[in-house]
Amino acid sequence: MNKFKFLTIGLCSLLALFSCKKDEKNLGAVISEHENEIKAGIIDSFEIKTYSHLKDSVITSGKNDQTFGIINSNEFGLAKSSLYASLIPDSLNIVFPKSNYEINSFYIQLHIKDFYGKNIDQDFEVLKIKEAVNPESTYYNFDSISVGEKLGSFTINLSDSGIYKFNLDSAAGQYLFSEVNSNYESKEAFKNFFGGIYITPTTPPRLNEGAIYKLNKTGISLHLSYSTTNEMDSEYDTDIVYIIENETNIFSNLDHNFDGSETNTVFNDSTLGQKAFFAQGLSGAYGKIEFPTLQKWFNNESFNYLITGYKFRVFAEQNSIFDLPVQLILTYTNSLGLRSYKSTKLNLEENSYTFEIYNAEVNTALEDGVFDKMDFQISLPLPESSPEQVKLLGLNSERPPQLIITYAKY
Repeated sequence: MNKFKFLTIGLCSLLALFSCKKDEKNLGAVISEHENEIKAGIIDSFEIKTYSHLKDSVITSGKNDQTFGIINSNEFGLAKSSLYASLIPDSLNIVFPKSNYEINSFYIQLHIKDFYGKNIDQDFEVLKIKEAVNPESTYYNFDSISVGEKLGSFTINLSDSGIYKFNLDSAAGQYLFSEVNSNYESKEAFKNFFGGIYITPTTPPRLNEGAIYKLNKTGISLHLSYSTTNEMDSEYDTDIVYIIENETNIFSNLDHNFDGSETNTVFNDSTLGQKAFFAQGLSGAYGKIEFPTLQKWFNNESFNYLITGYKFRVFAEQNSIFDLPVQLILTYTNSLGLRSYKSTKLNLEENSYTFEIYNAEVNTALEDGVFDKMDFQISLPLPESSPEQVKLLGLNSERPPQLIITYAKY
């Protein structure tokens, strides 16, 4: 029996229905270099729907990276990230003078790993929180802790990673002074005395401006230095550093306002995804993809198909302000009912992302009649720690997505 191989290419649409008829007049057979094999090609069109959904929630505690800052874009609206963190002193059993002292300096130090967006002056406030972050609790993007006194404010305009310090209100350092020695006897005692800090951006940037900074997971510390006015410095620890013990003692609060943005129009009317759809990190949006006619095509009783390759390519719109993500992931429900993923990197020459799914997974789903339940989604890797965003092009654009299937028919 001769073995036949066919190539199927489907151009992406949102809700526009395409014919699944084969273009027989363009069918040609080519004798290959193997004498017992003939290759042929057929072009089919499949309906493909693309749109965007808003994430319900993401876990922001216990992460390797944390974010803070704010960006404002036409595509996604206003995205804001604030931080809650509990700290402990670098040593215990610290004793403070009850009088005759003055605070020399009080500052916050940040270990910034990266930033996303446009460098502008961005103002932040630091406030005391009224209770400690619970390291045994799971915190989500919408969680918060009540705040109290203001410890100070600072301005960031950075383009490089590094460790930076920002002065706070020296007078606010008094909130770390305790006349009760037991408040510094243990880590838990200190957290009950001083719950921690809240860092939040204060001024929304103009449209298509702003930056979100990525921190080392424990990249925040407070530094307090004081001296006595009665020459008793040798009796006290006058330079104290307060650190985050581990990643379970810090989490982000992520607030998105999509009003007036392009993404919001797709949230409200999914059919608009035929022009463009969107994916964003933090607690933003993810892309949804459906192939509603593929199962029917596979179920054609006239033929038996064996999928040998399955690729989906989507193009992104270049943005002069916000860089395209280096990597995207495509997640789907596998034959075991679990979520699987395939990652891909940006093709810089054409600003595209091509996902290849295991042909065995596609075959199994089609044979079992559950392909439509695979629930394909495009998102950022580790979305709760990634501020990146991308506008993906749909059918009614200059570069519509492509579905490329290779199969054997017998």
